[in-house]
Amino acid sequence: MNLPLFYEKFTDTNYITFSEASTHHALHVLRMKTGDHLIVTNGQGMMVECILEQQSKRDCSIQIDRLLTSEIGQQTSNLHLAIAFTKNPARIEWLLEKATEIGVQTITPLITKRSEKIHFKRERFEKILVSAMLQSQQCYLPILNEATPIEEVLRGNEEIKLIAHCEDDGKRVHLNECIEPQKNTLILIGPEGDFTNEEINLCLGQKCKPVLLGNHRLRTETAGLFACVVFNSQIAAL
Repeated sequence: MNLPLFYEKFTDTNYITFSEASTHHALHVLRMKTGDHLIVTNGQGMMVECILEQQSKRDCSIQIDRLLTSEIGQQTSNLHLAIAFTKNPARIEWLLEKATEIGVQTITPLITKRSEKIHFKRERFEKILVSAMLQSQQCYLPILNEATPIEEVLRGNEEIKLIAHCEDDGKRVHLNECIEPQKNTLILIGPEGDFTNEEINLCLGQKCKPVLLGNHRLRTETAGLFACVVFNSQIAAL
């Protein structure tokens, strides 16, 4: 995909309003001119090719040329990453960016007994997700849920549920052994102090499989990124 990619919330493929941010990027960053082609995605799999129709210093309009079928479709197996956010927001912002680029469908800030207090900056976080989606030339924007207690996350309808904890109980298997094609997967990543024994037992009681993320003790955000990499590489190989 060589044409510049923009994000706008639309459902009607007959008319799209170009936002102020997209207008600024097109005119003042990319220096686009009347007649130039571009692509717009709604973050839900829909992509349209458009033509820059009219422009002024602060305004422009686009004309829809044709509906595209993306070569980067939605995976048959989706990953839901439920992860305890760290105290340092920069580390979580890094995770959101990289996880989106690699591939994740849902992200939920996980509330556990040892979680740090979450300063949930939805507007900023969503801007990071959008930027990463466009940078990686994708057309699906990850769903970012509100901070949710672990008990509620476990009620989800994923076919495979996994918990990555640090207790050496001899029952953990490597993550790549638990991924199956065409099955949606939930993976729980705990805080820096790990899950409590009560939380681990709660998850096991809900048929969560305990998994191992390599041989090293990872930071929370590194563990989350590792899970995204392994999941997507396994799905691609299956």
